[in-house]
Formats: sequence, structure tokens, C-alpha cells
Amino acid sequence: MALDFSFTEDHEFFRRTVRAAVNRLIMPRVKELDEKEEFPWDLWKEFAALGYLGLRHEEKYGGMATDTISQMIFYEELARGSCGFAMSVIMQVLMGTYFIARFGNDNIKQKILGPAIKGEKIGTICFTEDQSGSDLAGTRTLATKVDGGWKINGQKQWITNAPIAEFATVMATVDRKMGLKGLNFFLVEKKTENRDGFVPGQQIHKLGSRCSLSGELVFDNVFIPDENFLGEEI
Repeated sequence: MALDFSFTEDHEFFRRTVRAAVNRLIMPRVKELDEKEEFPWDLWKEFAALGYLGLRHEEKYGGMATDTISQMIFYEELARGSCGFAMSVIMQVLMGTYFIARFGNDNIKQKILGPAIKGEKIGTICFTEDQSGSDLAGTRTLATKVDGGWKINGQKQWITNAPIAEFATVMATVDRKMGLKGLNFFLVEKKTENRDGFVPGQQIHKLGSRCSLSGELVFDNVFIPDENFLGEEI
């Protein structure tokens, strides 16, 4: 049975709409975006106002709940304008909010997912460490169970949006001897005067895609409550 990968009229209309926004908002500033090496908060707010940060999420939390093809069209058109800006936006839409939407309770979704869709919060996901990039079984960031939650210790490297992130989905191991089976995900917010959390480390300067800021995140005995556990039952 042959599969039909052709776009529908709705898909083609969506592509034209996104392309028009990219041509109007991004294309005149492509050189400036890379030269300044600054995250373009004004563009972030523009694309959030258009609803694009909620493409894959439930309407209940302000999303559009579009299909996968529409999401891919958006990513493609955004990268055509600025690969750097696309990296930060796609991190938010595709990975930074995925586990929150899938495993977070309603309180977490109201507190983090809703504002993220509106562009009021920016996040990331943390896999990579200095000794383990594609080798996830070598993850050293450790999550230790304590009363009422978890304590997380470790450091993540080369993380997209790290210098500006307000929340992060962090992959950590509950037992280093378990390898891949010991891994799970935890929602960690940025440290403030009133909240324990991660601290941004050194920013990593790149040769290209420079408006997407990358860097380190440090977790020093960070406490998170049980509701911030975003994985399957251990």
C-alpha cells in the first residue's frame, strides 16, 4: 500500500503564513542576529504572540494542538530565516516542554507550560555532560531521593538556551550502576532568592548560529519537590 506524503491545502496555507512572518520579521535582520550574539527577545515575543510556541500542545494550556506535519513546516521555515533563532525556538517547542506536557501534573502545566507557550518563560532540556554526549549511559548528574522530593547534583554542558533559561528538563541518573535503566527526567527551575534551582555556568561562544545562546548549567545539591519528577515510575 502506497503512502501519501503530499501536503493538504491547510498545510500549504500554513506554510505561506509562516513564510510571510519569517520574511517580514527575521529576514531583514539575519546578519545582525549573528553579529550581535544576543538573544532576540523581541522576535521571541512576536512569534509567541502568533501562537507558534504552542504548536504541539493542548488548547487547554494555550496551544494549537497541530499535527506533526504542520510542526515540521514551521521548523523548516523558521530555519530558512535564521538557524540560530530556530534552534532556540525549536528547543522550547519540541524538547524543552515535551516531558512537562507529557508527565507534569496540572499544577506544573499551569505554572510552567502555559507561560512557556505564551513566551513568558523560556526553557531547555539537558542531556549532555563533558564526558557523555551521545553516551547517555555515562551520565553522572545524580538525583537522590529525599523526604518530599529529590536532590540533584551535577553539571550539564553545551545546552541550548542555558544562559537565559528559566526552567530545564534535566536528565539525571538515580543510580550510576544502572546505566540507561537508571535515567529519568526532572523539572528544575532557575535559582532565585526564594527557590532552590540551577545556576547558569559559562556561556559557550560559537562560530555560527550565535543568537541562540549555549552554555553550562550547574546543579549544586538542588532540591526539587516530588511533583517535578517527569518520568516513568522508578
